Amino acid sequence: MRIYNRYILFLLLASCLIDIMLAYAKQTDIAVYFTVSVIAYLIITVLFIYLSPRTRKALSVVSIVFLAGFMVVVILKVMEVLNLK
Repeated sequence: MRIYNRYILFLLLASCLIDIMLAYAKQTDIAVYFTVSVIAYLIITVLFIYLSPRTRKALSVVSIVFLAGFMVVVILKVMEVLNLK
């Protein structure tokens, strides 16, 4: 099995397991789903460091977009806790 196929398989399995576990825990906040999925994506991407340089560059762009979304969620949650919203 090629490394790209394993990478996609791991992302798919992690996403499914995360969704099932959060649904079982009766989580209704979409920000939690997004945050946990982004963290899992970043961890799996770091573990597959042996991808080609071109692929790593493309995944870096995706990681930056996900990280920016994660920061927006964190800022909104902090504002909610501080009652600034």
